[in-house]
Amino acid sequence: MMTMGNGTKKGRLDASWTSRHRKMVAAAIVLTFTWTVASAADLVVVEARGVPLRPGQTIDGSKPLTLLEGQNVVLISSAGKTVKLRGPFDQPPVADTEVATADLSGALRSMVTAQAARTDKLGVVRGAASQVVPPEPWLIDVTHIGNRCLPDGAPITLWRPGAGGEMPLVISPSDRSWRARADWPSNVDRMVMPQAVPLRQRASYVVSLGGKEKAITLITIPAAVSTDPMRIAWMNEAGCDAQAQALLTTALKAADARGH
Repeated sequence: MMTMGNGTKKGRLDASWTSRHRKMVAAAIVLTFTWTVASAADLVVVEARGVPLRPGQTIDGSKPLTLLEGQNVVLISSAGKTVKLRGPFDQPPVADTEVATADLSGALRSMVTAQAARTDKLGVVRGAASQVVPPEPWLIDVTHIGNRCLPDGAPITLWRPGAGGEMPLVISPSDRSWRARADWPSNVDRMVMPQAVPLRQRASYVVSLGGKEKAITLITIPAAVSTDPMRIAWMNEAGCDAQAQALLTTALKAADARGH
């Protein structure tokens, strides 16, 4: 059982990471398929600066979008394509010929590109031995710092690689205004968070497992992000790299199974 108090009182990325991605690319090229979507021109806002758009908002990509100097937006198409625009800009973000084909190979290319871009910015190699890919995409790894993505309204399931022995678990917001405590049972790799614990999306938390603290930020994937390629693209932009790889692997396996 998890208790709360007031603050005032199942895989690892390794040297074969690049090789795995080559294999996924080959598989994804074969397993491109289509989801039903509201409109081929619908775009979902991931990020907006200087314009009255909010993350998760859907816009019609066939209509002109006006951006002034200094304004920029990041959008995701129904095919999982990331569209980054900077002002000055005054035209439709989507060409008339673009179709709503949810493309896993494109999602994989976007994932590799996004991770490479963050590597260049940070000067470190992300996605190497420091990251652990969860066995399911929506598990929240509490043993590594970083961002974690969840579909809007989804239950929050904490996960630790390898299960292990019983350990104390403490969760608090970054301002330490409250704390939730529990004992993580031995030989159990995941715990579902009770709804009574006031975890909010787009908020940062300090998670201590066995006395080791990690800073984790929860990020909501809006309901408008409705296909796996779109979710992978959203997660790429949000920095949820390991979860994006887990979702891609899951989607490829499901597509392969349908093909048989």
